[in-house]
Amino acid sequence: MDVRKEILEIIGDYVEIDAENFDTSASFKFAVGLDSFALMSLVGAIEEHFEISIPNEKLHTFKTVDDLIACVEGYVQK
Repeated sequence: MDVRKEILEIIGDYVEIDAENFDTSASFKFAVGLDSFALMSLVGAIEEHFEISIPNEKLHTFKTVDDLIACVEGYVQK
């Protein structure tokens, strides 16, 4: 399973941007135009896709797409 690729596809579908067209090291707002509320909704979709649960307090630590990917990879690897 390529977690990174799947997350990028989910984000791309969510924001209607080709996943290859945004910088995963940039902030969510800059990279894909998401504010904190939209990020919560996106994380919910990712949790559902991977059948995981990310604690709400973790949401505040996601500054970039790469941060989110690393977190999800940690939960999926368990």
